[in-house]
Amino acid sequence: MKKGLFLLSCVFILTQGCSKDSDESNDDGSANECGVVSLSSVVQNGNELVFNYQTQNSFNYFEIGYDQTTNISNQDVNSDFFFLNEGFTTTNVSQATIIDESLYFYAENNQTLSFFIRAQCSNGNLTKWQGPIVLSIEEYCQEPYDFAVQSGTAYWNTYYNDTDASYFQIEYGNQGFQIGSGELATTNSESFSDASLVSGNTYDFYVRSYCNNNLGFSNWVGPVSYFAEYDQNLCNPPSNITTEIERNGSGQAVGAVFRWSYNGERNFEHVVVGNNQPASSGSVNVSDNAGWPFYNLAQNTNYDFYVRAVCLDGSRTEWVGPIDINIGS
Repeated sequence: MKKGLFLLSCVFILTQGCSKDSDESNDDGSANECGVVSLSSVVQNGNELVFNYQTQNSFNYFEIGYDQTTNISNQDVNSDFFFLNEGFTTTNVSQATIIDESLYFYAENNQTLSFFIRAQCSNGNLTKWQGPIVLSIEEYCQEPYDFAVQSGTAYWNTYYNDTDASYFQIEYGNQGFQIGSGELATTNSESFSDASLVSGNTYDFYVRSYCNNNLGFSNWVGPVSYFAEYDQNLCNPPSNITTEIERNGSGQAVGAVFRWSYNGERNFEHVVVGNNQPASSGSVNVSDNAGWPFYNLAQNTNYDFYVRAVCLDGSRTEWVGPIDINIGS
């Protein structure tokens, strides 16, 4: 599918049902000379095609058509039945860009494409096709697809791509940021949950692949916008620490489960020590947001509990505590 541009309704077959060409005659026998448009260059950028063209007059819109060179080698560009398999229209003046996912097929099969352009004049007539510009399609690193951001984690897929990605780059920032000015990260997986997000802000995310065989980077995919309802990866200490006494089948207290508010963090260190002892005096345990820690504790004994967040860069927040606990009997 061509993005951002609409396809030709005439499917690039010149028939009597389409607008008249500029070399047809008016009622008085004069030629319809309404202007000239010509392609100056066609550039491939991965799965993008960039067209530059020049005009001498004002036109309603421009038609750009293209096909495999072998398909049109025996056709007459001035024929009423000149046919091009691919094409689009645009009102852009001097340059247009489209994404064509079929380019990799042409690259794999060592195909060249021939490109043509014409325009519709203010009187409804069409200029003659101008061209061709012939371009050899080169292999490129295919971009990720099915890109989405949910609950602060970005996801994408490359399963059906013909090129192998060795890693991915993610760039994100406040909505509307320019690529190159955001936060850049690299990952080997097809997801990314390490973005630092402030609740109440909207962010744009982009992703691209880096491929083997010297193909380099794919084009960026995005932006995908995401509204952060909660803080994420901001190196905030935990808060709202609560305890829940655990009992065995006989109703005897055997320990306690500790809970707290994550405040945007995902990894934590915690420790239980004797009453009025510093956190450094105990054996530190590690947990993530997959569950809450349980500690076996002696009955009728006073303990202190401490917890702190392990930040994305490996640093730690200050210990939060002590939280006094005595499970009784």
